[in-house]
Order: sequence, then structure tokens, then C-alpha cells
Amino acid sequence: MRFDRALTVAKKDLAEFRKNKYVMITIVLMPLIVSIVLPMVYVVPINQLSRQSTSDLDLSFDDVSGYYEEVTVTNAIIYDAEFEDVSIESSILRGCIVRNSTVVNSSISESRIELGTVENTILTRCDLVDLTADVGNTVRECNYVGGNPELEKLQTVMFNVLLILIVMIPVTIPTVTASYSFVGEKVNKSLEPLLATPVTDFELLAGKAGSIFVISMGATWLSFIVAVVMVNILTEPTLGYYPLPNAYWLAGVLLLAPGMCFMSIMANVIISSRVNDVRVSQQIGGVLILPVLLFFFFSLTGMLPSEVLPMLVFSGMVFVADAAIFRLSMAVFEREEILVNWK
Repeated sequence: MRFDRALTVAKKDLAEFRKNKYVMITIVLMPLIVSIVLPMVYVVPINQLSRQSTSDLDLSFDDVSGYYEEVTVTNAIIYDAEFEDVSIESSILRGCIVRNSTVVNSSISESRIELGTVENTILTRCDLVDLTADVGNTVRECNYVGGNPELEKLQTVMFNVLLILIVMIPVTIPTVTASYSFVGEKVNKSLEPLLATPVTDFELLAGKAGSIFVISMGATWLSFIVAVVMVNILTEPTLGYYPLPNAYWLAGVLLLAPGMCFMSIMANVIISSRVNDVRVSQQIGGVLILPVLLFFFFSLTGMLPSEVLPMLVFSGMVFVADAAIFRLSMAVFEREEILVNWK
């Protein structure tokens, strides 16, 4: 393949895309919504879960600091103490260590809570380690170590939905740009000169696919960076750490997204070369979104774990399909037929 000729075709398409307002709006608007607007919408439930109201405290006496084990502490104010296997209710704790205990209707600040149950409690600037239950609490500037079950479940759903939309960007943009690649050429009356140029079919397809791939993946990776920054900024005050990017997201954006992008491009280029209307080409090409939706649907319903291994396996299947669809595109692409028979 002569790369200079493929590059010339790619540059020509990029120039055409810049002139087409419909294409540019699609390229800019969808990533903007996915990376900025939707993170703000999806983060609200995560923040609200950690800001639930708590019962009024009924404090009647003060207690002193010390070490407490296998006792019940009620209506106490305690500083700089250590608790283990205790039950704490309607109390105020500050600067304490609480291990394997049950805390209900209390207020705890600047403390460390390990391996326990905490319900209807105000937690401020605490380290929360491997809590088995964390219900109805107001959490402020705390650091979860080992996870918050409710928040983690909600995070998985919300973040996976956001990842779905990011992966759909490189699938959706080619339905506009790639489907326009040949039908648009005919509309602009530039198809005949293009097909008559001394470039091979491979060079022609490589140039068109390359230009679309650069635009689609550039928009996708930029959206990914902006979305990660937005989610981290919005959730860090509540979660106490930056949740993204994790390995699942990285696998989706760096492997699955490019694989689906190439599949969408080649399928839409083939379809665009066989039909005479841009709208028909876009509608047929949009069917490629379904495999991505099915994969994430199974993940969200629990039929597939939201882990790296299923993502890698599915990405591998996409790459195999990419190789097959590329061979098919080379087999069915007939520039002479397009040049002679299109009306």
C-alpha cells in the first residue's frame, strides 16, 4: 500500500467533514453531553446516598477516654478512646478507634472504624475500613478503605452506564461520517473523480477509514478524559478518593472502543458504497450499536461480572469480527460497479 495516497484520501475527507455542519455538530455535541452533562446527572444519587438524615441524639452524661471491650455504650461523649466488640448508641465519639462494633444513632468524627456495622450515624473525617453494613448515614469527608457496599453497588451501575455511552461514541460517529463517505461523495458530485483516481481499493478504504477513525477515537478519548475528571471532582468529597479510571474503564476505552469503532467504520463504508441515500446508510449502520448494548446489559443485570476479564474476552471477539468484516469489505467493494451503475 502507498501510504501517501491513502493519506491524501484521508486529508480530503477530513476537509469535507469540517465543511459539513451536520457532521461537526454530531462530532462535538455527543461527546460534550456524555463527558460533562451526564456525569453531573449520574453523580447526584451517589452524593445523596451519603447525605441521608440521622436521628436526633439524646445525650445525658459525659464519659472519659479509655479502652472499651465487649460493653454497651449509650448516651456518652468520648474522646481518644479505643473500642472493640462493643455496642455504641446515641453517643458522640472523636479521635477514637472502633473495631468490630455496632454503632447506631451516633456522631463520630476524626476516628477510624474497622469491621463493624454503622447505621443512622453522622461520620465526619473518618477512615472507614471494611464495614459490613453502612446504612442511613451522613458521611462527610470520609475515606472508605475496603469499600462501602451501597455506594459501590450504585457506583457500578452509574459508572457502567456512563461507560456505555462513552463506548457508543466511536460506534455512533461513524454512522454519520462513514455512511457519508461514499453517498456524500455522490451528493457532492465528487464520486466519479475519486473512483477514477489511480489509487487501489485498499488505499481508498484505508484513507477513508483512517480519517474517520482519527475523528471518532479522538472525540472518544477526549470525552473519556473529561468524564473521568468530572466524576472524580464531583465524587471525591463524598467518597474520599478518586474512583476513576479503574481497570474496567481502561479496558473498555483502550480496547473495546477502538475495536467497535473500526467495525462501525468498515460496516458503514460497505453499506455506504452499496446504497444511494445517506439516511438509509445511517439507519442500517446504527444496528451495530446492539452488540455493545447487549454486552453491557448482561453486565448491568449481573449475568456478566463488571470485571476486566469479560471485557477482554468481548474485545477479543470484536477484533476477530473486525478482521472478518475487513476481508468482507475488500471482497464486496467494487469501484467499477459503483462508478458505472450509480444513478
